[in-house]
Amino acid sequence: MRSKILLGIGIAFLLVVTVGCSKDSKLVCTQKTSGVDIVFNIGFKGNTIEDMDFSYDMDLSNYSDLQISAIEKQDFCSSVKSTMSQYKDAFTDCKQSVDNKHLKVKSTLEVDKIAKNMLQKMSSPKAAKKALEAGGYSCTIK
Repeated sequence: MRSKILLGIGIAFLLVVTVGCSKDSKLVCTQKTSGVDIVFNIGFKGNTIEDMDFSYDMDLSNYSDLQISAIEKQDFCSSVKSTMSQYKDAFTDCKQSVDNKHLKVKSTLEVDKIAKNMLQKMSSPKAAKKALEAGGYSCTIK
């Protein structure tokens, strides 16, 4: 009888630990510099990154229509990829558009293609927050 009680307590403990550790959370990190807003959304299941996306919003309100037209013809997906070396192989479904004098670039990031050294820095929501804040981002865990 005592062993059944201990087994029950053990199972209950494991369930609490497993459910508690597998909590879903979202890390949202933003960086605002010189009219550009950069946002990373990172979805976690426990300490495992499930999904990640990236957006880049550049204010073009101080640009002429001719300059905006020239910007629309540029490939900002490639430019963003080349400047973010830890993520460059992970960018998928990258789209860019100009709307209401804002250049918007959005991309999904394939987690398994993010540089291993960056993934190691993001071993949990708190670790990812710390790593991105060290890079100048302001982050919140939701």
